Amino acid sequence: MQGNRRGLWVLTLTGWLVPGAAIALSAPERHVPSPDWRDQVVYFLMTDRFDDGDPANNDQGQGEYNPSSPVHYHGGDLAGVARRLDYIAGLGATAVWITPPVLNQWWSPDRAHTGYHGYWARDFRSLDPHVGTLADYQRLAKALHGRGMYLVQDIVLNHTGNFFEYGELPPADDPVQGWRLVDAEQQPTRWPFTANDPRRRRERELGAYPWTPAVRDYSDPEQLYRWQMAGLDDLATGNPVVRRALREAYGYWIEQVGVDAFRLDTIFYLPPEDVADFLHARDRKAPGVLERARRTGREDFLVFGEGFDIDGPFEERAARRIETYMTGPDGQPSGASMIHFTLYGSLLDVMARGRPTAELADRIEQMLRVHRDPWRMPTFVDNHDVDRFLATGDEAALKQALLALMTLPGIPVIYYGTEQGMREVRPAMFAAGHGSGGRDRFDADAPLYRFIAGATALRRAHPALRRARPEVVHAEANGAGPVAWRMHGEGEDLLVVMNTAAHPALVDHLDLGLAPGTTLAALYS
Repeated sequence: MQGNRRGLWVLTLTGWLVPGAAIALSAPERHVPSPDWRDQVVYFLMTDRFDDGDPANNDQGQGEYNPSSPVHYHGGDLAGVARRLDYIAGLGATAVWITPPVLNQWWSPDRAHTGYHGYWARDFRSLDPHVGTLADYQRLAKALHGRGMYLVQDIVLNHTGNFFEYGELPPADDPVQGWRLVDAEQQPTRWPFTANDPRRRRERELGAYPWTPAVRDYSDPEQLYRWQMAGLDDLATGNPVVRRALREAYGYWIEQVGVDAFRLDTIFYLPPEDVADFLHARDRKAPGVLERARRTGREDFLVFGEGFDIDGPFEERAARRIETYMTGPDGQPSGASMIHFTLYGSLLDVMARGRPTAELADRIEQMLRVHRDPWRMPTFVDNHDVDRFLATGDEAALKQALLALMTLPGIPVIYYGTEQGMREVRPAMFAAGHGSGGRDRFDADAPLYRFIAGATALRRAHPALRRARPEVVHAEANGAGPVAWRMHGEGEDLLVVMNTAAHPALVDHLDLGLAPGTTLAALYS
């Protein structure tokens, strides 16, 4: 097989094509059954940066709105997401993941920064007026479900916004010592999260917060689980009152909106037992969210955690740490999935930085060895917390990394703007926002948009790409070059071949165990 430079191919080893399974469109009702998540492709967007469908909600009069500033609100909202569903669906995405839509701390005095991103909650059970109303959210869910698509809501259990702080850890019997109010204007609005002033005896005794300073040593489990991540007010998630309030808050979105999945932020800062309570608690009035979803017809409500940790070449420490949140102490599935950060690290190193393809080959083999169910792990090449892939690699490398997502186990996630070749981490897609270049960026004829649409169609048409176990059949140990894996199953036999080098490469004498004369028919290149 003679390969071109930076080439990529998918071939069928039997010389004939298996028709793709049809995707059944769900009825346009609010509580639709769960999909098979292995078949989904997710489009992840930052709501404030995506599209402004209702300019009337942009400015809430707190100095938080300034679309010319990268740290202020730009105006994107749920109505904007709803009106761009044709664009998202045309890319081949079947689910939309939005950043937290809940009421946020709009302006942090200590940070000179806004909470446009949604991760600084004031009320976990109310929508932020910047993104719209409950009716807007329900309309978005209904519009998605009417298309046979699904809604993923980003959620936070670990912390609220930055409303108080400590310079040092106070004495256990005196949490008033060293406590300082940060934001007197905006505070949490719903009990028990309003109980954040230890100077009040009842609030101190309730213990909704652990009364701790910012984390200094992330290797210390006590600090990791109970201190303030980046100075954000840590919640006492082991407190039964807090646990129940969180289950009630997020169960509300499942029931009232019809959310189909949750992405759980900063899961490594939560003890696994607190995550288990959130998922499985046996509380008649405030059950775990998986039971709450089952009551509304979702038998496979997906909850996937963000555990930001990456292994070096041929290591698996981070992978095993990630797996601890997917497999309980009894060895059985925990009910949660996890974002596949270690695969991201290898794709970036190999495709963008020219590392040996043997490193990616080992990561592929590792995912089958370490993870019980890598097919339900969301995979990605860039997101809102890391640099864009194009900040490191070129477009050819990006295409290879994206095709790898589509041909390996996992739930591929496309970060908004990647399909438009964006290089900033959190730019606006609409003309009025910062980073857009002064124009709307919803071009369905853009080269990367067309490439991704083709790659998602390939994945959709071939069940083996969504179900089979990859078998690595070639990799280079000494640098950039060819890498190949086989996806055999579901009545198909497919070979994925890529050349990460800038020069042509020859791959020969591959032992595929096939009868002499077997034809390799090109499917995609």
